[in-house]
Amino acid sequence: MTHRHPFGAYIVSYLPDGLRPRKERRDDLVAVLSWWMTKTTVPITVIVSNWRSADFVLVGLSIDIAKLTIVERPGQLLILNRIACLEAFYASEHDWGIMLDDDAVLYDGPQHNRGPRLFPEMIANGIAAYDGVDVFFPINPQKIGFSPIYAADPSLYAAHHVFQRSIDVKGSMFLVRNFKKEGKPVVLPDPNFILHGEDRHFALEAVRTGYSVMRCENIVLRELTGTSHFGVNRTAQMKIGYTRLAQMYADSGLA
Repeated sequence: MTHRHPFGAYIVSYLPDGLRPRKERRDDLVAVLSWWMTKTTVPITVIVSNWRSADFVLVGLSIDIAKLTIVERPGQLLILNRIACLEAFYASEHDWGIMLDDDAVLYDGPQHNRGPRLFPEMIANGIAAYDGVDVFFPINPQKIGFSPIYAADPSLYAAHHVFQRSIDVKGSMFLVRNFKKEGKPVVLPDPNFILHGEDRHFALEAVRTGYSVMRCENIVLRELTGTSHFGVNRTAQMKIGYTRLAQMYADSGLA
């Protein structure tokens, strides 16, 4: 299916075994789909992993599945589902791909600057206006707080889209330029990287390939409150993953 919209959203939806966490993740996905389908005109592709036929029926009670592109995958690691999203995006005609987890939207109150308005504004500006911006992601309020960066200079951020170099990508949401469409090398994470930190792995791989990775100071990530896939010992697992990444990219000067 060929899309002409400059943006395309690609959502990873893995449903864990167990009735309660399965329902919580599915409910989050319904809320996320409703937000994106109401607040934007961006076409949506959902990579559904470990889904069963009954899951489609329940989602269909409140979401028009006919408006979605569904790609079925078996239950598999996040890195493989993320690669499936990226490959589907690179094969499309979209200029930008919005990579999403099934709990990710944007804060959209007036105090949060652009929110979903960023996308039509970027379309109006044209992709050439963003030369030098290859991968970008929203402010993560869990790290920076809810006092937005743009409050320091309201006039600047009201009039401009502002990007700051950073590799602190959070996999819940990040945007990627369609390198394949532009005849450039694509960026894909290593499918053998099965540790936590696949989002940082993607950012480092993009930088090693010669692309920029930036935080967009005009948008703020909002994550819904369903069951996390991280499980226990998140901090310890992240440390293991980041240590491995430091080893992988040491020769590139990115450790």
